[in-house]
Amino acid sequence: MGNESQRNDKAAGAIKASRTIPYLGMIFFLISELFLFGALFWTYYYLRGSTPVWPPAGVKLDLNLAVINTAILLISSGTMWFAQQSIRKGKEETVAFSLGATVVLGLTFLGITIFEWTHETFRPWTSAYGSIFYTLTGFHALHVFGGVLLISSMLARTLRHRFSSQIYLPLEISSLYWHYVDTIWLIVFATLFIVR
Repeated sequence: MGNESQRNDKAAGAIKASRTIPYLGMIFFLISELFLFGALFWTYYYLRGSTPVWPPAGVKLDLNLAVINTAILLISSGTMWFAQQSIRKGKEETVAFSLGATVVLGLTFLGITIFEWTHETFRPWTSAYGSIFYTLTGFHALHVFGGVLLISSMLARTLRHRFSSQIYLPLEISSLYWHYVDTIWLIVFATLFIVR
């Protein structure tokens, strides 16, 4: 009886560790990414504080497009959350739909971002403002693109019935990444379009 109880305790510990290690891996990765974005935000605010005119004359950002893009990412966070909740209930079709919607919303965000870049009146080489604007939005867009690829892979796995109400850890870890990318955008949006 005692040996069986010890085996059960060890098995439960192994299951817990198998869930904890991937979570910790993603959390440490996101912390390292936080340092990257922290350095970019620090650079932005340093330049803003040490430059007499910020942003430079003639720079007019399209607030309407930025608000639309913000709404798109917030909705995509909702669809990703819905996918998480649905897999816990074993609703694979709803998970697939929610992940597909998240991918489409992420691609729409990227399309609007590229449209914005091609219609700005300044370029990365125009000024320090141009450099930090394109660096901040570019790094964020790169992370959104990575998230779209990650979620697309989760969608493919869902369509092949690789997840269930008991097995969905990769989906949860992908969700952590996506919510992180969305949160970073809120700071980018506030920095570039509200604080200026």
